[in-house]
Amino acid sequence: MRQFFYPSALAVFGVSSAPGNLAKNIVHNCLEMGFEGKIYPVGKNPGTVFGREIITEPMTLPDGIDLAVILVPSSSVATTLETCGLKGIRHVIVSTAGFSEFKETDNQEENDLLKMAEQYRIRIIGPNCVGTINTGSGLCTPFNPINTQNFKKGPVSLITQSGGIANQAAHYFSEEHIGFAKIISAGNKLDINELDLIEYLMEDEDTEQIHLYLESIDHGDKLIRLAKRSSKPIVMFKSNVSRTALEVAKSHTAALSNNDRVVEGALKQAGIIRVRSLHEMTVCAKALRLPPLKGNRLVAISLSGGFSVIMGDACEAFGFVCPKLPASLIRKAESFRRGGVIRMSNPMDFGDIHSIEVLMDILEQCLALDDIDGIALSFMYGPEIAKMLGKEIARPEKLLERFQSISHAAGKPMGISFISERQYIEQLKASNIYPVFNDPPESIQALSMLRNYTSRKTN
Repeated sequence: MRQFFYPSALAVFGVSSAPGNLAKNIVHNCLEMGFEGKIYPVGKNPGTVFGREIITEPMTLPDGIDLAVILVPSSSVATTLETCGLKGIRHVIVSTAGFSEFKETDNQEENDLLKMAEQYRIRIIGPNCVGTINTGSGLCTPFNPINTQNFKKGPVSLITQSGGIANQAAHYFSEEHIGFAKIISAGNKLDINELDLIEYLMEDEDTEQIHLYLESIDHGDKLIRLAKRSSKPIVMFKSNVSRTALEVAKSHTAALSNNDRVVEGALKQAGIIRVRSLHEMTVCAKALRLPPLKGNRLVAISLSGGFSVIMGDACEAFGFVCPKLPASLIRKAESFRRGGVIRMSNPMDFGDIHSIEVLMDILEQCLALDDIDGIALSFMYGPEIAKMLGKEIARPEKLLERFQSISHAAGKPMGISFISERQYIEQLKASNIYPVFNDPPESIQALSMLRNYTSRKTN
């Protein structure tokens, strides 16, 4: 499997210098992302793409090519695969569409593809996919133009059936400053499926979390056994759960819908976290970076009375309780009020206290309580507020380092969001010191994901 991510040489079939040719984008994407291996463009007509001569006689390709990407008409895929076999290429990404997702039965082109793969012992990702993106090697095989300069390396690897989801996930995880290690578009899963890829990623040193976007689950029992064995969190966005989605999914990736109640039960049994959108995937990825949440008892603190109310609603909606805090702790907090007009409770309106050190002390005391499992904090931040905080924590990374230190020392999580302009929230995210959520309800949703995962893995 390693050759699908770290090839020393890559052949791309279907390349042309003509405007609009898709296969040449694969060459461009790899070069832009810094792939250092050799790249051999192969096509019918002579020409050059990005300084490389197009090879028109594929049998003249050199030996030692680890990986090929095929983007030729479906009628030519089998013969191209035979060429790969004859040249000793044993790992192939078939990007071409037009197989079982287009014609379900008696698909001769698919049968021929499988025959060639079996004859030459070739492993295939696809068909009908965009292949792999690896921030560790610079390999980037999507055939659409894609801005690789914005990609951010990180601890999450994603397996998707959809090429479009794969591309969007690369941008989305990068823009949220989470980053990714590897993204794989599996397409029709004619040979290599999510189980093969999960098993590889379970051992991959760059992957700390495994995320899946699936439209169908073909081997549920095996998936459950594999997930139970994984020491890494597995997160799944399972779509194709409605009659409306069924037909488009079948024509898109040959995916068959699964009974969603059965899927839900199986995922819980396996300890897999289920999310409902790409955005929720990123929320979950951040949550899983926090210390474990071993119960459902939270302290909710905000520097805004309105957000304190919103946080109370969110806590209840996600199954949390906000226990009454010790009278001594409340009295201590209230002693620092300026106006003395806000009564402290849980959720706690901290808006009348203007001391960062008092806040840090209260956070430490709350996390030290035996009947508190974590904190949701909504903190006000911006340049003027930063001046008031003092030089040592005025910079975003210093502030987050303080929060991180308090959380890790207690071994309990804090779900942190900020009341601020979007540009400053983005600065805080970009520091990548400690997870930052977009708003208070999202931070509490993240804590619920963390709680559910912690509970399933310890039971």
